[in-house]
Amino acid sequence: MAMSGQIRVGIIGAGLIGQTHSLMLKQIADRTEQSVRVVAIADVASAAAAKLAARWPGAKALTSAHEILDDVALDAVWICTPTAMHRETCIAAARAGKHIFCEKPLAMSAAEAAEMSETIRTACVISQVGLVLRFSPVYTVMKALIAEPEAGRVLAATMRDDQDFPIRGVHASGWRNDPKLTAGGTLVEHSVHDIDLFTWMFGSVRRLYCQTRNLSGAAGVEDFATAEFEFENGMRAHLVSIWHKMSGRPSNRRFEIFAENLFVASDFDMDGTIILQHGASASQETISTAEVTGRFAEIVKTERPHLAPFLDTLGVAYALEDANFLAALRGEARAYPEFDAGLGVQRLVEAAYTSARAGTPLDINN
Repeated sequence: MAMSGQIRVGIIGAGLIGQTHSLMLKQIADRTEQSVRVVAIADVASAAAAKLAARWPGAKALTSAHEILDDVALDAVWICTPTAMHRETCIAAARAGKHIFCEKPLAMSAAEAAEMSETIRTACVISQVGLVLRFSPVYTVMKALIAEPEAGRVLAATMRDDQDFPIRGVHASGWRNDPKLTAGGTLVEHSVHDIDLFTWMFGSVRRLYCQTRNLSGAAGVEDFATAEFEFENGMRAHLVSIWHKMSGRPSNRRFEIFAENLFVASDFDMDGTIILQHGASASQETISTAEVTGRFAEIVKTERPHLAPFLDTLGVAYALEDANFLAALRGEARAYPEFDAGLGVQRLVEAAYTSARAGTPLDINN
């Protein structure tokens, strides 16, 4: 049943991503006459919970997810804990009748993610997974460009995704090198976004081959992965995913797509410019950040009109994904990406790890 009135939210996990969602929800609340309110924050680190709760008048700072879930007046939760806690928290939230936004990756394994999905389905709650690149202005416009008939068939794509090992710096999450808390390393904890982007743009994967390395010294936490994906339509994509030790280098992505009559690329994964070359042209041209934003706005107005009110001041992908989930709770849109999209990409990551251990390509049964 669609909700009306103010939506009451709890955030479970007061780390970096929990802080991000709190900020986005605050901006949405301020734009929509307080249509959403965070009423509780839970984290085992009580000081972190208290600090984040202080940003919301009257919000409670708690030390366990179950304290949040016991609140019968609570409508939805944002699960922003380390990966190892996702399964228990998600299942408990579903059984408590709370709608669920869960960060990626969904779980420590595809089997856990499937159990979570089934529990959500049985409980009939609305769920969404935090695969935020689907709300990227740059990638949304690139997707539209390769879909134009004059582009021809897509032939190949390459993604390089690199980031300082996220136990320090702006992405500091101390648990990222603890195999008891993380589902793996750079492939599952970061490039799950890239693999989801590939399936969003290019469709189902029928075969993959992956290799990984571990130079960080944390067992089971790879800091390098390379993978090739063959899609049902015959095109191939290559991913290079790296966690390095260059603390002064920001998180980077370089994405290139070749179609029969089009080359399109960008060094930006949210706002930024796009380079393209097409047809018989001998030179590349640049689509400016302003034009990318304008094209993205037009796509949103057509395909996701419920997000149009936020485009002028909330052109931030995390804000848009949170606004989308709130719209789904009100019956104005569908949750997107849905929970099963997260399950699908987790199965692909798990298949990639299987390929890496075996040292051979792996067929995917879709």
